[in-house]
Amino acid sequence: MPALTSMGRIKADIEVDSVKAENTSIYAVPDDAQSVDLIIGRTWLDLPHIAYTKIGERVHIGYREDELFRNFPIDEKVNPVCLERLETAQSESESLQIKDTSQQKMIGNLEDDLKMVKNELRLLQGDIKNFKEERQSLLLQIQKKNKNVDNLKSINDSLVKTNSYYDKNKSGKVSLRKGDIVAVRRKPNTTGESTKTQPRYRGPMVVTEVRPSDTYRISQLAPRKGSPYTTIVHVSQLKAWRSWIEDDDDSSTNSHNEPEMQRSKRTVRKPLRYGDFMLDR
Repeated sequence: MPALTSMGRIKADIEVDSVKAENTSIYAVPDDAQSVDLIIGRTWLDLPHIAYTKIGERVHIGYREDELFRNFPIDEKVNPVCLERLETAQSESESLQIKDTSQQKMIGNLEDDLKMVKNELRLLQGDIKNFKEERQSLLLQIQKKNKNVDNLKSINDSLVKTNSYYDKNKSGKVSLRKGDIVAVRRKPNTTGESTKTQPRYRGPMVVTEVRPSDTYRISQLAPRKGSPYTTIVHVSQLKAWRSWIEDDDDSSTNSHNEPEMQRSKRTVRKPLRYGDFMLDR
């Protein structure tokens, strides 16, 4: 293709076959410079700020405000022109080849991404399975702990019930006065044999003094030779003399044969007075 000498250049926004281009350089050439009709279609020439005119054998295209078009009439019937395509068949083939290579590369990247997503899904499924197993294990541990707590609560309730039964039926706080006849708990003799046959209390004793904090001074009622036995003990170590005798009778018949919960109810009697004891004798 021979070199062309343009008659001028302008820049404008153009649209060809619905494709828009901004600030595009346009070169004007003579009509006989090419074997095809010229340059740009009607869409661009219809722009209000673009003007063209033919002087002799030349077509002049430019802005309406340019000095060139102020003194020349504008011929609106000039044949539309078109631009020669710059791409050759070879360039189109190269472009298509480049596009095809780009698409293949894109497809390869998508396949790699898909494989990576599948691997992540497999890992996620494994994590979900492990999570379910750990959750089930934790639930079983919690159920086991709850069961142990329920058992401990049941045992505690049973102990509370037993203690309340004992406090209600077996334990009665004795308020003693001076002159009451009592028995005091005896420490067992450690002889190596069973202490069950040894007497648990000794007496009779008489309360000789009421002291603070539920303590009492007691003395042996019928002293043997020598000085009488005297000591200070807490009320928990004392029993009324008659109550102690009845307890001994109960223990001899029921202590080993019946459960504690089935024994007869014991009553706390008022202690004997010193005078009553002496009258009985």
